[in-house]
Amino acid sequence: MNTVAEAFLNTFKQTLQPPDDFSFPFTPYDIQKEFMTQLYSALEDSKLGIFESPTGTGKSLSLICGALSWLRDHEERLSDELERAISRIASEKPSIQEQNSGDWLSIQIKQAANDNIAHVLRHKMDKINRDKKRLAEIRSRIKDKTYTTSKNRENTSNQITEETDAFEDKPEDYDLVLQDDIEDPSKDNDEDEESNNEDPPVKIIFCSRTHSQLSQFVGEIQRTVFSNTMRVVPMGSRQSCCINKSVKKLKSLSLMNEKCLDMLKSTDKSTKDDSGKVTKKSKGSGCCPHLRNVQPLSEAIISEVMDLEAIVGKGESLSGCPYYATRSAVPDSQIIVVPYNTLLHKSTRESSQLEIKNAVIIIDEAHNLLETVSHIHSSEVSGQQITYALSQLIQYKDKFEKRFSSMNLLHLNQLIYVLKSLIKFIDSRDDTKGDGSETDTSLYTVPHFILSTGIDNYNLFRLVDFCMKNKITHKIRGFTEKYQPTVIPRPKNHPQKVSGMKSFLKEVELNNKTNSKNKKVVEKPAAPPDDAGPAVLEGQPLVPTLAFLSNLTMDYKEGRIVVKREVTLGKSVVKYLLLDPASVMKDLIQNARSVILAGGTMKPFSEFRDRLFLACGADESRIIEFSCGHVIPKDNIMPVIVSSGPSSQILDFSFQKRNASPLIAEVGRLLVNVCTIVPAGIVCFFPSYDYESRVYKFLEEQGFLKKISVRKKVFREPKTSSQVDSVLKEYADCAQKKGGGAIMFSVVGGKLSEGLNFSDDLGRCVVVVGMPYPNIMSPELKEKMSFLNKTVGPQAGREYYENCCMKAVNQCIGRAVRHQNDYSTVLLLDHRYKSPNHIQLLPKWIASSLQIQDKFGPVLGLLGKFFRQRKQ
Repeated sequence: MNTVAEAFLNTFKQTLQPPDDFSFPFTPYDIQKEFMTQLYSALEDSKLGIFESPTGTGKSLSLICGALSWLRDHEERLSDELERAISRIASEKPSIQEQNSGDWLSIQIKQAANDNIAHVLRHKMDKINRDKKRLAEIRSRIKDKTYTTSKNRENTSNQITEETDAFEDKPEDYDLVLQDDIEDPSKDNDEDEESNNEDPPVKIIFCSRTHSQLSQFVGEIQRTVFSNTMRVVPMGSRQSCCINKSVKKLKSLSLMNEKCLDMLKSTDKSTKDDSGKVTKKSKGSGCCPHLRNVQPLSEAIISEVMDLEAIVGKGESLSGCPYYATRSAVPDSQIIVVPYNTLLHKSTRESSQLEIKNAVIIIDEAHNLLETVSHIHSSEVSGQQITYALSQLIQYKDKFEKRFSSMNLLHLNQLIYVLKSLIKFIDSRDDTKGDGSETDTSLYTVPHFILSTGIDNYNLFRLVDFCMKNKITHKIRGFTEKYQPTVIPRPKNHPQKVSGMKSFLKEVELNNKTNSKNKKVVEKPAAPPDDAGPAVLEGQPLVPTLAFLSNLTMDYKEGRIVVKREVTLGKSVVKYLLLDPASVMKDLIQNARSVILAGGTMKPFSEFRDRLFLACGADESRIIEFSCGHVIPKDNIMPVIVSSGPSSQILDFSFQKRNASPLIAEVGRLLVNVCTIVPAGIVCFFPSYDYESRVYKFLEEQGFLKKISVRKKVFREPKTSSQVDSVLKEYADCAQKKGGGAIMFSVVGGKLSEGLNFSDDLGRCVVVVGMPYPNIMSPELKEKMSFLNKTVGPQAGREYYENCCMKAVNQCIGRAVRHQNDYSTVLLLDHRYKSPNHIQLLPKWIASSLQIQDKFGPVLGLLGKFFRQRKQ
C-alpha cells in the first residue's frame, strides 16, 4: 500500500481496548485475566514484552486467548476501516466539485488523488474478500471430503519442484560435477516487486523449544472457540514430517534433507525421439510419490487445527507430503507454530520463507533464549571431521578434475588449501606446556585466527557462497555414495603424531594419483585417527566443516574461536563461539510488529531488556515487563534455605569443598531424615552428572542408600534420552503407591530439570544440592564474562555468572506445584542461598514464602507440620 493511501486509512484507525471476555474456555483466575489484558495491550501498541507467569498458572491458554482475541479484533477493525475509508472518498466527490467549482484544474488534481487512494483501498479490500471466499470454499470442500483435481495437484507439484522441469538426458555423473550455471533465473520480478510493496498481513508466530511443547500448544488452541475459525499451521523439519520410508530410515537430518532434494530432482525426466525432439515426460525411478498430493493435504491443514503428529497421519492417509504441505499452507495461515531453530536461526528462517515483517512473535519457554541463540549460531568441528572432509574433497577433485571449469577448480583448490591449513593449525599442539595428557586450549579473535592459520589471503565469503550455491555437500555425498570410498584406519605402529598430519596429506595425494585413472576411489587418511567412529563415517564431515567456515564470515566483534588440542588430531576440536546473540536477532526485533518473551521464570528481566531489546536498537519506551503470582495458595508451598545438616556441618558446596567426605556424608544423613517425613515422591537435583555419580557411590558405600531405600526406592536420571520415559514411569508407579515412595536423583540442566511435570505425588519435595554455577575456569565462560564487562557494564559478567546459576535453580523449583490444588516443599541446600543477591533472583511466589534455617532441627519440624496440615 502506498504511503498516501496508508496515511489516509490511518485517519480511520481506532485503538482497540482489551475486551471483558477473552473467550477463555472456563472462568479465568484474576492473574490470567490480567495477563491477557496486558498481552492484548502490548500487541495493540506494538510493544516488546517480557511476560513471567509461573508454570501451572495456565500460561499457554492465557497466551492463546489474549493474542488470538487481539488478532480477531485487529482483522475485523481493518475490514471496517477499509469500508469506512472507501465510503468517505465516494461521499467527498460532490463536495470537491462544489468547493472548487471555478477551478477545474484543482478539481481534477484532487479527484485524481482520491481515485488513486480509492483504487489502492479497493484492491486491498477485494483481496481480503477474495481470500475469505476462497478459504470458505476450501473448508466446504474439505467438509464434503472432495479435493482439488489432479491437474491442480500437478501444478502444485510443479511449483515445489520448479528446478526439476524437463531436462535432456545428461552424461554420467552430471549431478555430481560442479556446474557454472549456479544462479537461479529471476522469476517474474514485476510480480515480486508489486508484492513487496504490500505490507504482509499480521500473523502470529508462536515458537517453543521442542515439538512436544508445540503439540501441547496446538492442543490448547483446540480447547478454545478459536479452533473453529483460526488457521493454524505447525512447521517442522523433515525428520518430524517425512513419510517416505526410504528417507525416514536415514538417521542424520542433513542426509534426510539431501535425499529429499535429490528425489525432487528425479521427479520428471524427458525422453527424445530420433530427431532429438522431447516426446514425453516419465516419472523418475527415484522420485517421491507423496509430492502429487501436497495440495489436498495443505487445504486440510488450513481447514482444521491439527498438531504435527496429526498432520503426518493425515499425510499418510492422503499420501501427501506433510513437509511441503505445511509450507504450502503458510501463506493462508493466521498462526504459525515453529520450533526454536526455524525462527531463531536466520538462514533456516529465510529458507522456510517465514515472513517476520509485521508479525507478532511469541517465544515461549524463553528463560534461556539468549543462550539458545548463541548456541544455534555457534559451531564446532573436530580434527577427525576436517580430515575426512579434506580426504573426500581431494578424491572428488581428482575424479572429476577434467570436467571442472577453471573457476570451479580454483575454488575447489582454495577450499582444499583452507582445510589443510586448519588441520596443520589444530595439530600444532605444544606438549612442552604440560605432561601431554591435558587439553591444550587456546582462544582467538576471528581476525587473529584467520591470520594464524594462514588463510587470510582467501575471500572466505566468496568461498562459502561458492559451496552453498553449488550444493557441494550434496555433490560430495553423491560422490561418496556412488563410489563407496572405504576408510583404512591408521595402523597401530603409525609414526608419532608430530609427522601425522604431513604423512596424512602426502598419503592422500599419493593415493589420489594412483587412483586417478579408472580405479575405485579409496580413502586412506593416515593421521586421523584410530578413534574414527561410525558416526563420522555415516554422516557428512563437510557439513560441520562448512558451518564453521561460514561462522568465520560473521562480524568478528561478536565471535571468538576456541581451539582445543588433544594428544591425537582426531579428538582435537575448533569451535566458533557467538558472544552477542543480539547481533543475529536485530532484524527480527526491528521488523516484527511485536515480540513477546514468555516463561515461568524470566528473572532477571534486565538480561532481556539490556542484552536483547536495547542491544538491538529498540526504544526503551517500547519495552514492557509483566510478572504475576502463582494460582496456588501461599500455604501450599514451603521453600526453605537449609544452611547446615543434621550433625551441624555447614552446607557449603563450593567447588573447593564439595568433594569432602564429611560434607557428602551430611547429605546422606539429611536425605535419610527427609525421606522419613516427606510422603510419596522426592526429586533431588545435583549440580552435575559427575557430582551425582560421586555422591551416589559414596552413599552406596557408606550404607546411606540402604537406609534411604527403607522408605523410598532410589532412581537415577538416565544419561540417554531413550531411557527417560521408562525410568519416569517406574518412578511414578513407586511414588504414587500407597504406603510407598520414591526418590529421583537428577541433574540440574539435565533431562528432568526442564519441561517435565512432577506434580502431586511425583514431587512433594524438591531438593537442590549446592549452587549449580558453571565452570568459572572455562575459557569460553571467561571470554563471555569479559565481553559483557566491556559492552554492557563493569559488573555485567559477574551478573551473567550469577544468573546462569539461579535460572537453573528456578527451573528445578518449577518442576513441582503444577496446579491450584497442588502442594510441595523446596529445600535449597547451601548456606550461600541466604545472600540477598540470590534471594532476589528467586521467583516472587517462592521468595514471598521463603524461610531461612541455620539449624537442621527446625527444618524437620517445618516439614512434619506442613504435611500433617495437608493430610488434614
